[in-house]
Amino acid sequence: MAIAALHPSPTPRVIEDGVTLKEAEALFVETGYPVSESTLRRLAKEAGLKSVRRGQRVEYSDSEILELHARHVFGD
Repeated sequence: MAIAALHPSPTPRVIEDGVTLKEAEALFVETGYPVSESTLRRLAKEAGLKSVRRGQRVEYSDSEILELHARHVFGD
């Protein structure tokens, strides 16, 4: 109890527009610029994108994933 008072748990990260990498992969296939889930995972890790676990789902910010995909496909 005293330890919890000295070291409160950090505020959980909230992602309003959460999307899984599998959902993002399906979206990018529809756009004609497919990128595999594993490539998205690697790019997200390299870019330092944060994720949130919701049960079995690991979600990333949809807008951050879209920006990541655009840089990957079209360059900086």
